[in-house]
Amino acid sequence: MKNVWGIGLTLLLLLGCSPQATLTPTPVPPTPTSIPPTPVTPMPIEATPTPKPVEVTPTPSQVPILESQPGATFSGPIEISGKASSGAISFIVSEDGASITSVSVTLKDVKCDGMSAGSMETTTSGPFPVTDGKIAAFPFNQGEIIGQFTSSTEAVGTIHLRLEFSVLGQKTVCELGTWNWSAKAV
Repeated sequence: MKNVWGIGLTLLLLLGCSPQATLTPTPVPPTPTSIPPTPVTPMPIEATPTPKPVEVTPTPSQVPILESQPGATFSGPIEISGKASSGAISFIVSEDGASITSVSVTLKDVKCDGMSAGSMETTTSGPFPVTDGKIAAFPFNQGEIIGQFTSSTEAVGTIHLRLEFSVLGQKTVCELGTWNWSAKAV
């Protein structure tokens, strides 16, 4: 045992402690023999939201092309004011639906530059093509009709009216303007 004390004293001196120093043991708390279970708190489960359906915009090749009713006669008003008391348009679709076979325009009480012409009707034969449900007709040298079918039995568009006539050998031009029209199969 003498050697152990001699080594301990040598260590104390080397560490800079005086020989009178005493070591006091630090008490260690007793360890429990069993560890109590840690309570488990349930975590809320978050539901994953259902994704909304994606709306697909159709490409031009997917857009339905509205076709006219083959062989149908369409007629309806021209919304004209100031230049005539009323106006009407009518046209006939070919049996295969690919063209307009004839177009008629009727105006009542036409007024232009201080002149009045009473009633007038113009009918022109086609064919005027129907392409992708659209109508483009130049049925007479005095105007143009642009439109489209909104269903197989209805169409809408615009008509530009320009009348040319001769009075006492003088050519007169009357611009009636561009007006909306609508027509239904009758």
